[in-house]
Amino acid sequence: MKTTISILLITFILGFKQLYQEITIEEPEFSGIIILVTSETSFEQLEKQKASTATKADIGAALFGVSKGKGMNMVNGLQSPVRIAEGEKLRLIARVRENDRDPVEVVNIFRMEQDLKKERRTIVTGTVNFNQSTALDIEFIPFEASKYGQSSYLIEVPEIPAGEYAITLDGSRDVFNLFGVD
Repeated sequence: MKTTISILLITFILGFKQLYQEITIEEPEFSGIIILVTSETSFEQLEKQKASTATKADIGAALFGVSKGKGMNMVNGLQSPVRIAEGEKLRLIARVRENDRDPVEVVNIFRMEQDLKKERRTIVTGTVNFNQSTALDIEFIPFEASKYGQSSYLIEVPEIPAGEYAITLDGSRDVFNLFGVD
């Protein structure tokens, strides 16, 4: 009986320790850097690109003098070289100016669409109809975050489907930190 209890206790302690292993990665050196945590001791910096802004008009609407189009942000390339497997928990460390604000106000994670013809990734940000423009509600990916080090957040997303994603930080919304899920 004592042996069984001892074995169960040791199993519980080892399982609990594995579940909550502490990450020992140093904070990124500069504000605005986001790294993908690949293990408790290793990481990979996310691909970083400055997004371009563009509009796309409907050719039929242009022929008849009706202004109709959509605004978008885009980055080059069909997919990011930084990849994680679908079903794997996404863990990131984002260095920010100050980590005393609510992380939801500072960090945005969203999915991008692939434009196969032009070999780029895009996100539609608004529409224009006649003389009226509308900002679209971007569907942000929910996440959990906690303070990490002096000026960073540890960001965790339990499940994220396959696709291409971007992360922006407050103060530099035109700089996209990119990764993909296979």
